[in-house]
This record gives sequence, structure tokens and C-alpha cells, in this order.
Amino acid sequence: MSGEQRFERTLIQVTRALAGEKNLPVYCGPPRADLPVKSLLIAPLPLPGGPRERARTRGLADRLALRRAHFDPGTHARFRPSGARARELYDVLEDMRSHALGARVMTGIARNLEAVLVDQLEHDVYTRGQLERHSGMVHALALLARERLTGLPSPPAAAPLLQRWRSELETRAAAELSVLAEAGSDQTRYAQLLHKMLRRLDLGAEIGTAAQRAEQANESSVNAERKRKKTEAPASSILQIKRQAGELEQDDDVVEAKAPIELPDDKAKDGERAEERARAGERMQRAQFHDDPDDPNRNYRAYTRAHDLTVDAERLADEVELQRLREVLDRESRPLQATVARLANRLERLLLSRQLRRWRFDLEEGVLDAARLTRVIIDPLMPLSFKEEQETDFRDTVVSVLIDNSGSMRGRPIMLAALCADVLARTLERCGVKVEILGFTTQAWKGGAARNDWLAGGAPPSPGRLGELLHIVYKSADSPWRRARRNLGLMLREELLKENIDGEALMWAHDRLERRSESRRILMVISDGVPLDEATLSANPGSYLEQHLRNVVRWIEKHTRIELLAIGIGHDVSDFYQRALTIAGAEQLGAAMTTQLARLFEQQPAKVSAKRRAQTRRRSSR
Repeated sequence: MSGEQRFERTLIQVTRALAGEKNLPVYCGPPRADLPVKSLLIAPLPLPGGPRERARTRGLADRLALRRAHFDPGTHARFRPSGARARELYDVLEDMRSHALGARVMTGIARNLEAVLVDQLEHDVYTRGQLERHSGMVHALALLARERLTGLPSPPAAAPLLQRWRSELETRAAAELSVLAEAGSDQTRYAQLLHKMLRRLDLGAEIGTAAQRAEQANESSVNAERKRKKTEAPASSILQIKRQAGELEQDDDVVEAKAPIELPDDKAKDGERAEERARAGERMQRAQFHDDPDDPNRNYRAYTRAHDLTVDAERLADEVELQRLREVLDRESRPLQATVARLANRLERLLLSRQLRRWRFDLEEGVLDAARLTRVIIDPLMPLSFKEEQETDFRDTVVSVLIDNSGSMRGRPIMLAALCADVLARTLERCGVKVEILGFTTQAWKGGAARNDWLAGGAPPSPGRLGELLHIVYKSADSPWRRARRNLGLMLREELLKENIDGEALMWAHDRLERRSESRRILMVISDGVPLDEATLSANPGSYLEQHLRNVVRWIEKHTRIELLAIGIGHDVSDFYQRALTIAGAEQLGAAMTTQLARLFEQQPAKVSAKRRAQTRRRSSR
């Protein structure tokens, strides 16, 4: 066994131990299509693997394991701000919290994490002059939080960044930074502390109604628990004194306290059902809107669709701006183009290999097999002397790439998503596979005109979705890549990236594929988080958009012939999709896309019963 293999084996075992899951599937290497659900993928050790490269690789693995052990996605989503700047700061500081929980107790982990941090600082644009931008402040605040959470000094590579921001941030958020370490082990308390910090930094308006309601609900429950303990404490003390004095029998104090309250039969049954729903974590739902129990929209509706917009990308900007954004995409992605192109060439070789002629031999009719000529001359009546060419099973295929265009994708993730989609479309087009590239976001923050209509209508309860959808067609399946390549640069326009309503976007992409004539249809979703629309979540149950996404995914996977797969960037999407892959960072996106598609093309398309096809046609005709 080589030294690299021993290193990877040890790294996998340590990662499992840090994550606290003995049987956690952990793999070291490039993304592969056969990885199981909810697995962790560690970047391979770069060659030559010196001490610095080994420390960085260990640090990346430690980050994944600590996030797995100390991060609760539900709590994070509940308190996550809606504004882009506040959300970026919240996400970075939450990552720093989970990393610090390991660095505080193990010096080896602290050294590994510092190696990753130093590597990022040495390659980060925020330390090379762009210190006035908001992201520079976010990274500086993350370094200050690391100092408080771990007690370790910042590395020398962070000096330019901290020199610009330290005094200002320590003055404005001194109170929150001083108690940051005390709240580090409690994610809920830590999230509330981050909300206070956002208000100190004049970002309170971006927290959003949903996150503020979660904060208020948590404070109310804490206050109620405190009051309950205060009221129960004197009574328990009196009972204890009386018991010691012999004034009470052993069980006298619990007879009346535990006497059940009798309810009428109907109300008792309703109460039991409510308790069962509470234990199962379910929320109260409205009555179904459709008769079909399998309809994914049975508990979902939009308050108004008058402001929704589905548009081609070239209509959102003029030719000059599209050309400028495309040049920005080419310039920013130039260091990564070689890597992504290499992965695309690997996929192309795989697809072209399947286009070689395949023949079925020993048939009774067809084309005469030249290899059997001797047999035919000897015995002209000899059967099984013919052959027939087989058609390749992927030519009649269309692939739809649906990209999350929310504000949390701003920066490197959306740039890499645009680059990978661009190269993928060009590669598959050369192999005879049609590709369409779609994006989804909202037209405005906090609901926009749809929410205004709801307020003008008296703000009725449970209105349903209140956002203004914006669905963008960057490249249609029938449009050649050379005509659509400029459109992909539009993803870099920052004001385009707002909120995300995944369920309706997924249904939109599905309906577009259902209208296609190709026999095999593949839908790939690229996302970095759960659905989030502040206006909708503030007026409906907290899991309204998330539950709709689950229903849509379940319906597509169960009742349609569309092959659905998802790639989560820093977010575990396997909780929603059966065929899913989670990657630690956007740098792994190109490899993940190519390997997932390669696996699909190597498989036979799934079979769907006639009953399910009929249900799909009925649903699409509504």
C-alpha cells in the first residue's frame, strides 16, 4: 500500500470519528456518479503531497466532518436572513462556529483548519486590494469571530484585511463579539446573537420577517420556560419540607397534580391527533385544492400569478451588456476553464464510445455477415448468418439544467455554475444530445407587487405564495450553443439574483421537458439551499415552500419518466431528492455534473407504467 493510500484511509476514519457517525460513507477522490446518498466527498491529496498539501487536505476534511457533527440545517434555515449581504455574513459566521467547536478541543484540528485558511487568504482577492467591498468586511468579521471562538490569533496572511476593518468592527459589534465564545455551543443562541450583530452593522433591515418571527418565537418560549420554573420552584420546596416533616404521605403530592382533565370524546380525539401531529413535526395544513391525492399542488397555491414572468435571457439586457457580461465570465473563469474542459472531454469520449457501431449477430434475417461467408458457401441454407445494427440508446435524449439564481449563489458559485453549464451544453451538443439551460429567481425582494396586491386585498390569512416569479431561459433545447453562449453571462448580473421558490421552478422545468418529443429526458437541478421567499414564509407556515418542493420531487420521481438528479453546493439535497450528490464547494461542480451524467448515460432509462404515464398526461393537461 502506497503512502497516499494509507493517508486517505486514515483520513476517512478520522472524518467519521469527527462527524460522530461510525458508518458514515466517506470517499476521497473526485466526484463519482456511484456515491451513495448523504455521503461526504473529500478532495484528493494533490501531488506532490508535501506537508502543506497534506495539512490542507486534512483541514478540508475536518471542515466537512465538523459541519456534519455540529450543524443543524433546520435551525440554520429558520434564522437565516433574507437579504443577500446579511445572509452572506450569517452563513460565513455559522461555518466559523462549527469549525471552532473542533479547533477549541483538538490542537491538530486547529492546525489543519489554519492551513486551509492561510491557503484561502493567499489566493483570495479580498486580501489584494478589494477591501472596500462588503465581502471584505464579511471575511474580516469571520476572522475576528475565529479569534473569539478559538482564542487563536489570526495568521499573518490576514494582516491587510484586519488592518482595514478591525477597529471599525470591534467598535460597532464589541458587545456581541465579547460573548460569541459563550454562545458557540448553542446554535439557536448563536443565531440570535448574529441577528444582534447584523443590527449593529446596519443590516437589520435584511434580517427579514421570517427570521425575526423565529427569533421572537424562541425568545417567547425561553421566557415561558423561565416563568414556569419560577412558579414551580416554591411549590416543590413546600412539598419537600412537608414530606420531611411527615405531614404528607409518600404519594399525596402527585394525586391532584397528575389528575387528567376529562374532555368530551370528540375533543379528546382531536387533541390526541394534534399531539400525534406535534410529535411527528407536522404543521397544520389547509384543505386540499385538488381531488387527486398525488397532485403535488394539493396544499399549495399562489395568491396571484399576474406578475410572474417567464422570459428569454436576451430580453433582460441589450446586446452590449450581454457581450460585456460574457467577457467577464470568460475572464473570471479562465483559470478554471482547463479543468472543466478536461472533464467535459472525458464525458465526450464516453458518449462517443457509445456511438460506435453495435451489431447483433447470428440472426435469421438482416445484413449478410461477412464473417459467415464460408459457412454460406458450404451450406447456403445454414441459418443465423445475418446481422443487424443496433441504435445507440442516448441519441434521442434531452438534458435540462435548472440553476438556482438566488442571492446566496452570488459570486464564485454562480460563476462556476454558468461556466459548467456552458461547457456541458457545448459538449453534449457535439455528441448529438440536446441541452436547455434554465434559471429561477424572483423579480423583487419581499414579494414585490404580489405582496402589495395581498395587502390591498385585506391581507387574508394563509394566502399561499406571495413572490413574483422570474423564470429565465438561457438556452432552449432547440437553440444551438453558438447563439445562446452570450446569454449565460447574464447570471453574473448581481441585481438579478434574489430569492428562490424551488418547487414551482422544478415543475416549470418538468413541464417543458414533458412537451419534448425525445424518448429520454433528464433534469439536473443545481442549488445551494432550501427554498426561501420572505413574503411567503412570513404569511404562511414556516415549511410551506419546503413541503411543496418535497411534494413536487416525490411526484416527478414516482409518476413521470423524467430522470431527476440534484447537486447541492455546500447543502445536503439528499433529504429532498433520491438521486443527489452534495459537494463541499463550487470548485467540485464540474466534476460532479460530468460524472452524474456519465452514470445516467451508462444506465438504461427507467421504465414507467402506463397508469403513471396517464396520470402525468392528465396533470399536464390541467
